[in-house]
Amino acid sequence: MTQRFPFIKRLVLCILLLGMSLSVCACGYRAKDPVAAYLEDQRVADLKLISQNPANHLPLQADSPQMTCAEQAVQFAAFKEFHFAPWQQTETSHSKEDAFWGTTAFPHTKGYAENLLPWSQEAMAQLVARQNMDAYPSMARHAITVRNSSLRVLPTVKPYFLSPVLPGEGFPFDYFQNSSVHVGTPLFVSHKSVSGKWLHVETAYATGWIPASDVAYVTDEQKALFMSGTLYALMHDDLALKTMSGEYLSTGFVGAVFPLSATPVPTGALKKSDSKHAENQQPACAECMQQCVSPCVGQLDVSNVQLWVPARTITGAAEFFSVPLVYADVAQMPVTFTPRALANLAKDIVGQRYGWGGLFLNRDCSSSVRDLFTPFGVWLPRNSGAQAAKGEEAVPLEGLTAEEKQEIIITKGIPFFSLIGMKGHIGIYLGYEPKTKTPLMLHDIWGVRTVDGDTVGRAIIGRLSITTLRPGEERRDVEKGDFYSKVLKLQIKPGTWALE
Repeated sequence: MTQRFPFIKRLVLCILLLGMSLSVCACGYRAKDPVAAYLEDQRVADLKLISQNPANHLPLQADSPQMTCAEQAVQFAAFKEFHFAPWQQTETSHSKEDAFWGTTAFPHTKGYAENLLPWSQEAMAQLVARQNMDAYPSMARHAITVRNSSLRVLPTVKPYFLSPVLPGEGFPFDYFQNSSVHVGTPLFVSHKSVSGKWLHVETAYATGWIPASDVAYVTDEQKALFMSGTLYALMHDDLALKTMSGEYLSTGFVGAVFPLSATPVPTGALKKSDSKHAENQQPACAECMQQCVSPCVGQLDVSNVQLWVPARTITGAAEFFSVPLVYADVAQMPVTFTPRALANLAKDIVGQRYGWGGLFLNRDCSSSVRDLFTPFGVWLPRNSGAQAAKGEEAVPLEGLTAEEKQEIIITKGIPFFSLIGMKGHIGIYLGYEPKTKTPLMLHDIWGVRTVDGDTVGRAIIGRLSITTLRPGEERRDVEKGDFYSKVLKLQIKPGTWALE
C-alpha cells in the first residue's frame, strides 16, 4: 500500500488537471463572450482603415475660402433673416391638418412603446386628446428656448417605434422625435395642450410640441436686443453656460448662436487656460470679411467674450444673463469658410453617437451638416432631402453606375464644402484618397445594410464618422455597390442658399 499510494496520488492529480483543462476548453467553445461576438459582427473596416481626424484629409488649399466675401455676406444676411423669422410672425403658418399630422400618421399604425410592447388604442387616444385640437390655434406669442430641447410630433416624451424585429427599426428610431432644438432658438408659440404642460411651436426649420418648461416668452425690447447684437457661434460641444457668479444655465453645443452682451468681461474673469480648446482658436473672419460684414474679432486683443443667454422666470418670462466664455470656444459669425476651419470644427464631434432626430441631444445626418455650417453663417434646412436640393449647382446622379458617380464626385466636388445627397441621408464630401480615387464622406450614419440569406439587418456604425462610399463592402453580407446605389445628388455649392 505504501508503495502504491504515490502512484494513485499522481493518477488522481492528472485526472483532475485533465478535467480542468477540458472544462476550460469546453467553456471557451460553448460560451464565447457575447459582447465580443456582437462587436465583431458589427465591424466596418473603414472605421479602422481611414483616419477619423478630418484634418488628416485636408486638401492642399486648406486655407482658401470656399466662398467669396460677397457670397458669405449674402449668406449671413439670409441666415439672420431665417433664424429670427419666427419673431416676425403674427400668426401660425400651419393649418390644423399640418400642425397635427401625427394624429393621423401614428395612432392607426402599429407602434411600440418604451417597453417594446404595442401602444394601445386607449393610450393613443388619450395622447391625441391632450392636443386640444379643436381650440387650435390658441396662442400667438414669441418665445425662446432656455435649454436644449426636442420638438415632438405628439405631446409626450414617450417613444413610438416600429417593430423592433424589422431591419433598421426599433431603437433608436423614435418616430415621435421630430428635431432637437438648441438653447437660444427663437420660437413662435401657436398652441398649448389641455394641461398647458406642452406648447406647439415653430422654429425657422421645424415645428412640434415642446415642454413649456423649456420655453420663455420674450418682450419686444428683448427681441430687439437679441436681434441687434453681434452674433457669436459656439465652436465646441458641451460648453457649460454659467452666469458671471457661476450659476449654471444650460449647456451649449456647436450650432447654437447667441448675441454679444453689451456688458464687458471683467479683466481676469476667465483665462485662456480655462478652455480645453484653447489651442484651437478660430479666426472670426478673414481680412475681406472686415470690409463686407463686421470688424474681425479674431484680430482684437481679447481672450474672453460675454454673450446673452436666456433663462426662464417662475412666471414663464424670459430674462437674459451675460455669460462669459473663453474666446477659443466661440467665434464671431460668420467664420471664414475654409477646409481647415471646418476640419477644426468637426474634429471634436467626430465619433459622437448617432441620434435620430436629435434624440438624446445627439445628431443625425442632416443636423450634423446643419450645425457644422452654422458658424459660417450658412443657413440650411433641417431635412436631408431639402439640404441636397438647394444651392448653386446640384448634379443629379440617380441612374448612373457607381463608377460614373465616383468620377463626377471627384471631378466636380469641392472638398469640405460639397454635399453628397442620398435617399434619406446626407454628408459632406472631404475629397478622395489619391491612390484609389475613392471619395471620402463625413456623415452621421446609423449603419450599413446587410443581407444574410433571407435575413436583412444592419452593421451598426452609430456615430459621426469618415468613410468611403463603399462602407462595409469587405463583409460577405454587404452587397457591392449598395451604398453607391443610394447616392442621388452632388450638391456642389450648398452655401448659396438664399431667401426665396
